[in-house]
Amino acid sequence: MKKQFLITLFAMLILAGCGQKKTSEQQQAETKAKTEGSYDYLNPSDEGQTATAENLSGKVIALTADEFRERVTDINPELGLRYKGSIPCIVDFYADWCHPCMQLKPITEKLAAKYKGQLIIYKVNVDRAEDICRSLDIQSIPTLFFFKPNTQPGKMVGAPTEAELEKAIQDFINK
Repeated sequence: MKKQFLITLFAMLILAGCGQKKTSEQQQAETKAKTEGSYDYLNPSDEGQTATAENLSGKVIALTADEFRERVTDINPELGLRYKGSIPCIVDFYADWCHPCMQLKPITEKLAAKYKGQLIIYKVNVDRAEDICRSLDIQSIPTLFFFKPNTQPGKMVGAPTEAELEKAIQDFINK
């Protein structure tokens, strides 16, 4: 009886250790995907840019919550959402587990390249920016915010087709 108890306890310890290892491997995979993915993760030192400089590379730029506040807007209920940039931008709030978000990814990459110099496309992972999402009342994803200087942002909820998003961008830029 004691042997069975010890064997069971030993097996549980081994399984618990494997579970922790899997979690560590998942974190490493996420880090690798973040650094090797197609998104441009800018550091302030990249290409001599300052942290607030706008990137006109034509790539989708993934932002953390802090970078969102630094580059796009502070969330201030009294002042509204004041865009900090000078070039219009779209912020795509997404999650890696969201199928419609992943369908939108190649569309935003294509349009970021097409509108290089006229529009910046940012992405913010909702799982890593919960406070921002709460403040912006994001209740479903993908959600796209359209920011321009001196205007309050526009909002689009759901995954548009390429044609729908391109029309929205044209209307937004020409407004």
